[in-house]
Amino acid sequence: MHTLRSIFIITLISLTMLVCSCGTQQQEPIDFGKFENNVYSNNYFNMHISIPQSWYVMDDEVRIELMKKAVKTVVGDNENLQAVAKASDLKNLSLILASEKPPGASVGSNPSLLVMAEKVKHLPGMKRGSDYHFTTKKIFEKSAVKPSYPKKIYETSIGSLNFDVLEITFEMGQTQYFQKQFAAIYKDYALLIALNYRNEADLKKLEEVLQAVTFN
Repeated sequence: MHTLRSIFIITLISLTMLVCSCGTQQQEPIDFGKFENNVYSNNYFNMHISIPQSWYVMDDEVRIELMKKAVKTVVGDNENLQAVAKASDLKNLSLILASEKPPGASVGSNPSLLVMAEKVKHLPGMKRGSDYHFTTKKIFEKSAVKPSYPKKIYETSIGSLNFDVLEITFEMGQTQYFQKQFAAIYKDYALLIALNYRNEADLKKLEEVLQAVTFN
């Protein structure tokens, strides 16, 4: 469980801060999607993700609890971030989390794919994924996590949708983690697909899953 909690950290900081910046505005409903026959489908984003049959897809209750623990780890003693986390409706951010093995499995690494979304209509200056990543990097300056960025943000496509990619390396204790964040602004939301991994073999497995993502 510790490994999966750790990989949430990079993603959660940015999304919880975006919640804070929207003040008291009421969010519009969003399609949280469904998972059937190893395929996650979301009508709002016209998105379909085929998950390998042997992989573990976390249910809502476990996923939300894991996210809460991750946020607690991230904010530390920072009172501003504590207030942000308290105000955040975390269950409205996470769409799906799939990992090769279940939480708690006795493995050295456990690659996972996380899909999250947050309403950004109230942020007119956020026009593309790179703007979203810029905000993420700024927030890290205030957090307990100080990652490094091996590459500049670059553009790629997943299916028919263009994404901006932020590659992140961070450490927790003696352990090093890697994440690729794919961000796009779609309708009123920022859509984030995060690949979490420890080594190149894990990354290859995740990229195979990513190749099966479609938007139509």
